Amino acid sequence: MPVPIACTAFFGSDEGYGWSETHHISASTPVTDLLPFLTNFDALMNNQRRPLLARDCHLDGIRVAYRTGTGAIASSARRYQPSVYPTNTRKGSAPTIAAKLRMGELSNQQFSDVYLRGFWDEIEENEELQFTNAAGAAWKLLLDSYVNALVANQYGWLGILEVSTTRGRVTGYNVDINGIVTFTVDVTSGPGLGAVGELISVRVARLNGSNSTLNTTHIVEVTSATTFRTVQQTAALPFLSAGSYVAAEKDFLRYTGQQYTVLAKRSMGAPFGHTPGRRPARARR
Repeated sequence: MPVPIACTAFFGSDEGYGWSETHHISASTPVTDLLPFLTNFDALMNNQRRPLLARDCHLDGIRVAYRTGTGAIASSARRYQPSVYPTNTRKGSAPTIAAKLRMGELSNQQFSDVYLRGFWDEIEENEELQFTNAAGAAWKLLLDSYVNALVANQYGWLGILEVSTTRGRVTGYNVDINGIVTFTVDVTSGPGLGAVGELISVRVARLNGSNSTLNTTHIVEVTSATTFRTVQQTAALPFLSAGSYVAAEKDFLRYTGQQYTVLAKRSMGAPFGHTPGRRPARARR
């Protein structure tokens, strides 16, 4: 069975922001060497992605990783010392925005959004991307080269495999004295929950009028055809109203091309590789 390998690039800016960008690639099992994937992704990021950056942004490093059959994470990383800057002198855009690149797969039924942060300031005009001026046309050519490289090298993303995804209603739950929550559900689409004792990931939503700490993702153990319980203690108020759940099965979907690129809000975050500073000393009570 093919293994999806997550290929992640880490970026930063001179103003102290950071962000990442991830693409997946499918590999035949068993994976015995991650170096070829790291080398290919390194070439992609340096040759096609880095020219899209403004002068005050830089490529800090890359990592390729996958989950092994035992559940452990195997990875290989490369840190650039010093960080790699673009060769152009274009001024950067605001750290709160990005160029949203929508990519499609073969059937054009599922799509993935790639947020390209750190782009040139000249291609934003009147709160939209401008590809008709000189700078915009030049950036669009570089973007097309990046997209073509992603497609040609068979990158993609992990999308929901509907045929194996279970959805339904959460009709109730109870919490035992140990803080373990048992959900009662009504399966409305997809296969059953799985074998009793199997651990699955479930996303719960809309419980108690969307006002519940249980509205999040849980690792649960299947206890019957219509029940599952959390494996960790979880605080919850009494059940008030029904919600929904989805146990999504994901599969690798390969990029086949771009649908469009628009201006979007996608703020940069904290820089990578820096641990938080020490909190101020506080008097004990």
